Amino acid sequence: MKYKITRFCFQAAIALLVSLFGISHLNIPFFGQMNVAVATSTATIPASALAPWPVFKRVDALSFSYRLGLQTVWGDYWERSENPFSIGYTGQSQELTNAANGNYAVYNDLDLGSGVEALMLRIALPSGTNSVEVRLGSVSGTIVGWCNINSTNSLSTYLTVPCPLNSSLAQGKQNLVIRFTGSNSTMRFNWFAFWAKDTVQNIDEIQKTQADRVNKGAPIIPIAGQPIRTQNLLPASSDILAKSYGIWSPGKTWECPKWMHDTYWTKADDDKVYPTWHPPIDFNPETNTYCTYGHEHGDDPRSSEVFEIAGMPAFGYVNEQLATNNLSNPSVHRHEDHFGHKVLVANNWRMYNAINTTVTTTCDVSLKLHMGTHSPDALTNTAHEMFASGKCDGLEPFNLKHFALFGAAGGFKEAETSLCNLPVNPGITPSPTNQPSGGVHRAIPTAECYQRGTVDQQIADVSKRTTEYWLTNFAGKSFYFTITNPSRFYDALSSTKINRTVDACFNSLHPLSKTLLCQEALASGSKVQWDDPRSPFRGTSHIQTHFSGLAFKNSPSSVIYTDAYGRNARTSPAPDLGITLKQIVPVQGFEYKVDGQASLFADREYSALGRNGVRAPN
Repeated sequence: MKYKITRFCFQAAIALLVSLFGISHLNIPFFGQMNVAVATSTATIPASALAPWPVFKRVDALSFSYRLGLQTVWGDYWERSENPFSIGYTGQSQELTNAANGNYAVYNDLDLGSGVEALMLRIALPSGTNSVEVRLGSVSGTIVGWCNINSTNSLSTYLTVPCPLNSSLAQGKQNLVIRFTGSNSTMRFNWFAFWAKDTVQNIDEIQKTQADRVNKGAPIIPIAGQPIRTQNLLPASSDILAKSYGIWSPGKTWECPKWMHDTYWTKADDDKVYPTWHPPIDFNPETNTYCTYGHEHGDDPRSSEVFEIAGMPAFGYVNEQLATNNLSNPSVHRHEDHFGHKVLVANNWRMYNAINTTVTTTCDVSLKLHMGTHSPDALTNTAHEMFASGKCDGLEPFNLKHFALFGAAGGFKEAETSLCNLPVNPGITPSPTNQPSGGVHRAIPTAECYQRGTVDQQIADVSKRTTEYWLTNFAGKSFYFTITNPSRFYDALSSTKINRTVDACFNSLHPLSKTLLCQEALASGSKVQWDDPRSPFRGTSHIQTHFSGLAFKNSPSSVIYTDAYGRNARTSPAPDLGITLKQIVPVQGFEYKVDGQASLFADREYSALGRNGVRAPN
C-alpha cells in the first residue's frame, strides 16, 4: 500500500518547509486544521518547553551517576513494576542491594520542576525496618526527605512506598542522593519515581505509549515544528455549528484555553462544523509553555493509510442526525460527552478470505468510537457513535457512520471474570428511550463484583474485575474494545450509581488497594482525587482490543443511505423516515477474517504513562 504513504511523507516535508523557511500560506490540512487556511503566523511549536501540569518520572535505580557500597543483583523474576499498565514486555530487572549502613547512590540532573512532594521507592525488605534519607547535591548536602520503611515480608514481595520530601527545597534541576541509613543490608531497591509540575518536556515524546505487536501501533505524527494555533483557525461566523461543537472548557489552570480547543474542527456531510481529533498536548502562545487538553482522542487519524477515505472524524455527527430527523420529539437526541470519542488506527493488517482461506489481502481500517469510561452513561445506553473506514488491497473502499449497539438499553453486565459476569439493571432510564437492542454487551466493573469470593480470589482477579469490555458488531464482524483503567465503577448505593476507582486505593480493605497502580497513587504525595493526572485510573489504557474481520454483502450502489442505527438501507435519502446518513460501501461484497494475535491492536496507553496531563474525565 505504498501509494498511501506518499501523502503522509509529503505532509511531513511541508511541515519541515514551514519550520525552516516560514512558508505559511499553503492550503495543506495541517495538524487538526480543516476547511480553513493555515495560520499566517510563522511561529512554530518548539520541540521542548515547560509543561506546567504534573508529569510522572520513573528512574531506574541502576541509572545512578555514582554509588558507594551498593551492589547490583538480579531482582525477583516476577517483578515487573516498571511497566504498570502492561503495555510492553519488561524483562527481569537488575537492582541495588546492600542498601544500608550509609551506602548511597547519586542521580544527576533530575528536573524537579516547581517542587516534589514525595519520592516513590520500589523496594523489597524481607524483615525488620530500614531508613532512607534524600539529600540535595552531594552526600553532605541538605536533607530534603526522610522515611522509615517497614518489612515487605519477603525478597520476592515488592512494595511502592512513599518518602516525603520538602517541596520548597526539592525543586529545580538537582542532583539527588538517596542514602540508606538503616542497618538491614538485605533490602533491594528497584526504582524511584515522582510527580513534578513545571518541568521541561519534549512534546513528541509524550503523546502516547504503545507496544510492539504483530500489528504495529499507529505512528506518531510529530507536533514540533508545526504552526502554533491562532484564533484565525476558528470557524467563520457564517458557519453553522453542530450541537457537539464548542462544549469543552478547561478544568485546570494548566490546560489549554478553550479557543485553542475550538480550532480543531471539521465539516461533515451536513456542512455543519463539528469538533474533531486533536493531540492531548499543545503549545499555548499566551503563556509560551506547553498546555494539555486534559483528555485524549486516541490515535491521530492522519496516521491512517486510508486517511483520504476517512478524513478527520466529525465527533457527534450521528447524534446530530438523530436529533435533526426527530425535531418533533427532541427526547430521542443522544447526548455523548466530548471526552469519550476515541480513534483507533489499523494499518497493514493481513487478513484471509472466509471462503477460500488461501486467499489473503492487506487491509487498512480507521475507527472512531464513543466509549466513555467515567460517567453513568454506559451503564444504561447501548447506542454509541462509531465510524469505520478503510480499504483492502484489490477491494473497494468503505466509510460507515452510525450508532454501534452494545447489548440492550437499560442495563449492562459485570466484568467478564470468575464469580462475576452477571447482568445488572441500574434503574436509569436510557436516553433516548427507544434505543434498539443489538451488538453484544458492555461489561463494566461493579462494587459487588470486587468483593466476591475469598480475599485471595479478590486479589488474584482484581485486574480483570477492573477492566471494561465493549463488544459490538460493525462492518459485518465483531469489534472488541477494552479499557483496563476506567475511572468509575458501578455502585448501586451511590446517588449517581457510580463510584471513583481511585478512591478504592485509599480503602485498605478494598482488593484494589494492594495493586501496583494503587500503590503508586498512595505513594505520590497528597490525597489523589479522581480527576487528578496522578490518578492512574484515567480511562487511557487499551489492552487486547481487536476486531475479527470485515464483511459486506453485494450492494446496488457504492453510496447508500441509512438511519442513525445503520438500518433500512436505500440508494437515496428519505428524510421523512430518518434515512439521511450517507454510507460508502463496496458494490462487490466480500468477507475477510483475522484471527488470534493478528486480530489485536497494539496495546496503547494514551496518557503516555502519566506524562501528558491526561486525566479523568477522559
